[in-house]
Amino acid sequence: MDFSNRDGRRDDSLLQGDWRVPGTGGPSFGRATPKPSLGPAALHLGARRASAAQERSRARELVSVAKEQIAATFEDVRFGRNINVASLWPMVSGITASVERHPGAIMGVTRMRDRHEHTYVHSVAVCGLMINLARRLKLDPTLHHDIGLAGLLHDVGKARVPTSLLDKPGPLTAEETAVMRTHCELGHDILIGGDERLSDLVLDVVLHHHERLDGTGYPDFQEGNSISTYVRMAAICDTYDTVTSDRPYGLALSPAEAIEMMTEQPGQFDFQIMSVFSGMIGIFPVGSMVRLESDRLAVVLDDPEGDPSQPPVCPFYCIVTKQALPWRVSPPGHDPIVGIESPDRWRMSNWREIRSGVLAQFKEGPFV
Repeated sequence: MDFSNRDGRRDDSLLQGDWRVPGTGGPSFGRATPKPSLGPAALHLGARRASAAQERSRARELVSVAKEQIAATFEDVRFGRNINVASLWPMVSGITASVERHPGAIMGVTRMRDRHEHTYVHSVAVCGLMINLARRLKLDPTLHHDIGLAGLLHDVGKARVPTSLLDKPGPLTAEETAVMRTHCELGHDILIGGDERLSDLVLDVVLHHHERLDGTGYPDFQEGNSISTYVRMAAICDTYDTVTSDRPYGLALSPAEAIEMMTEQPGQFDFQIMSVFSGMIGIFPVGSMVRLESDRLAVVLDDPEGDPSQPPVCPFYCIVTKQALPWRVSPPGHDPIVGIESPDRWRMSNWREIRSGVLAQFKEGPFV
C-alpha cells in the first residue's frame, strides 16, 4: 500500500505509534488478555422464541459479551497476535439464533451505544444486519454463518489505524482520510496472514465493503457487476449502522432519515437489495418521530409484534397545547400513527436528546 503525501514522498507517520501498546513504539508479545466466556448460556443458544421484551433482554446480554469478544480480537491485532477465528463462531451462532427468534432485538440493542465503543458494537450490529438481510434475500442458509462472520470482521483493519483518527471529533484531513481508507486492505492482509483459512466470501467483504456501484468507492474502484452480492449487502449494512450511530464527528440520523438518504443515492447502493433492506427496517423504524391521530408527537419504541403499522410509541409533545408530555407508553393501535414527522418542521432543537432519553428509559423497563 502506498502512503505517499501530496509531494509524492512516502509518509508512514500517521500509521506510527498509537495503534500499538500505549507508550511504546512496537507491538507487545506478552500474555494475551483472557477472552470472555462464550458458552451457550451467555449466547442463549437453543433458547425458545419469546416476547420482544424477553428477546431484547437476551440481546443485551449477547451484545455485552460480543462487544468484549470483539474488543479482545482487536487487541490481539494491535499486539501482533493472530486472530482466533474459531472463538468467534459461537458468537455468530448466538447472533444468528437471536435474529431468527426476533430480528429486531439485536438492532434495537446495538442502537444504544456509547460513541467511544462504536467500532466494537458496530461490528456486532453489522453482523446481525447481514444475517437478517441474508434471510430476507433467501440466500443459501449454509452461507449465513460466513455472511455473519464477514459482518463481524469487516472493520478489523481499524485495529491498525491510529485511535487518534478513529476518535477525532472533527473532519479528517486529506492525509488522514487516506490513512483511514487503508483499513480495508489492512484487514484483508491481517486475515490472509493468519493461521486459519477464511472463505473467499469473508475476505471479499473485508476488502471491498466500501466499494460502490458507480465506481466511486475504494480500495479497488470496483463498479457494477464486478461487485459481489455479499459486498453490496455489506455496503448497505455498514453505511446504515454508521449513519444511525452517534460518532465522534457527527450525531446519528434516525433509521427513517438513513433509509431516505441511502435510497436517494442510486449510484451507490444496489436498488433491489436496498428495497429488501428498507422493508427489513420497517415502515416506522425505531427512534422515528411520528404524529398520532390525537395530534401528539411520539417516538417509535420498538418493532411491532404484529401489524407493521402499529408499533408501540411514547408520546412526548401535544401539538394542540404546545406542551411537553410525561413519558408513558402508548400500546399498539391505541392511538394510531398518521405519519412520520420531521424535527425541523417543529423546530425541535432538542429532538436528539428527547429521542435518546425516551429510548434509554424504555430500554431500562416499562414506563410508569
